[in-house]
Amino acid sequence: MACHFARWAITDSEPDTHRLPTKVLSFSNTLSPNQRKRFIHGRVLLAELMFYLYGMTRLPQIVTLPSGRPSFSSIGLPDFSLAYAGSTLGVMLSSEGNVGLDLEILHARSALSQVRQSALSAVEKSWIAMQADPDESALQLECIRQSVHKLSGQNDIVADTLSLHPSSGRLRSSITPNVQVMSDIEGPVVWSCAHSPDILRLICWRYSPREGFVGTQTFSPQQQVDSLHFMKLTSLPPAK
Repeated sequence: MACHFARWAITDSEPDTHRLPTKVLSFSNTLSPNQRKRFIHGRVLLAELMFYLYGMTRLPQIVTLPSGRPSFSSIGLPDFSLAYAGSTLGVMLSSEGNVGLDLEILHARSALSQVRQSALSAVEKSWIAMQADPDESALQLECIRQSVHKLSGQNDIVADTLSLHPSSGRLRSSITPNVQVMSDIEGPVVWSCAHSPDILRLICWRYSPREGFVGTQTFSPQQQVDSLHFMKLTSLPPAK
């Protein structure tokens, strides 16, 4: 199954909101300026991707699940995940299974907080210590962890529900036992796309109001990727 990952470098300009329902626009007016900017741009990007891929001229109704995760209310519509980092906005979408997306900005946090560091396993700490840039590598693992937790519908990171084994390209989640992650670092942006079940293809897009969606690259499980930072992690069998 194909997953789609689109990014938009947003500006202060007001986006074209003609695909958004009136209720969405009314709700946005109750938010602070910064919150409204992210909210509106996120809904516009999602709406434009739904139009581009499925021909839907209006953004379908979105509800908030008990976990706090947004979802389309109608059964049969794709699962999606939104993420923001600096001026970069991203959305991941798949018509089958569940998705989780996270974005981070390099050097926005020089090192993980003590809370996050304490969540790292000995295996993860050992792998980080062997990398050329430990802070960068730690942030990429954090990005991967966040994407899996977003897929699983967890609001907070719980240390013992997810373990990463970056050296072997494996992971184990007690919440979502069948999950695959692809992650890379492009310029200042770290991204991680998680999907349950496996990702057969990850199609990446760049969006701008003038050009629309422009394909940038496509990843597959067997593909050899030139990027030194590209990581692919697949689930280990459930622990006995």
